[in-house]
Amino acid sequence: MPNSRFDLSSRTALVTGASRGIGQALAVGLAEAGADVIVSARSTADLEETAEAIRSLGRRAWVEPCDVSATAEIDALFGRIAAAGLGPDILVNN
Repeated sequence: MPNSRFDLSSRTALVTGASRGIGQALAVGLAEAGADVIVSARSTADLEETAEAIRSLGRRAWVEPCDVSATAEIDALFGRIAAAGLGPDILVNN
């Protein structure tokens, strides 16, 4: 259950670099606070692991591979997010 002093219920976060390390910890931490999380990085397999950790907390998670060093990929990422109706409330560029 989210900490009442840091409740992100009904919020959606997008975390880049969420496949491991700090990005993964941030994505899971946001889920622990009640947010649903869109996880993004270059490695789909590692993102699936992060998404599963988020889902195990009872939150929704979406895997969206993207290399943020390529502008076209960033544009495509936001296009996919918009098409799915997932306007993020929180953005963490890790």
